[in-house]
Amino acid sequence: MPICEPILKFREGRTRIKFHDDVKVSQIVLVSAGAWWELGNLDTVVRIAKELAEDVSVEFAGAILRPHAFLLKEYEDQAELIHDALKTAGNQLIIDGGISPNLFDIISKPLISEEALREMYNQEYNDAKRRRIA
Repeated sequence: MPICEPILKFREGRTRIKFHDDVKVSQIVLVSAGAWWELGNLDTVVRIAKELAEDVSVEFAGAILRPHAFLLKEYEDQAELIHDALKTAGNQLIIDGGISPNLFDIISKPLISEEALREMYNQEYNDAKRRRIA
């Protein structure tokens, strides 16, 4: 981590680091996309981002998560709404220092049902398997 000093300190029961003095970061926001339906599949990366913020003593301002992001190409009307919400979230973070909870919901709103996504994946796999056999 080139923006952090290579000096370790023990604080709040854990080893911590700090940003170099010339690094002016007061918040960390995670932006992550996934292919599966559940937001819970991104829990590990959210936990890491939160721990990083805690390690360097800055605020974790939230996680902007987009499940099954590859489907945005097929759902252009919803993709535009999500894109607008992303821009608004960025503006809010810069101007107000935080992001409205409803924007997180808009950005991560499912495009199709969980069952439909599973069926799509399984069908793709079965089709590919048949092509290999043929």
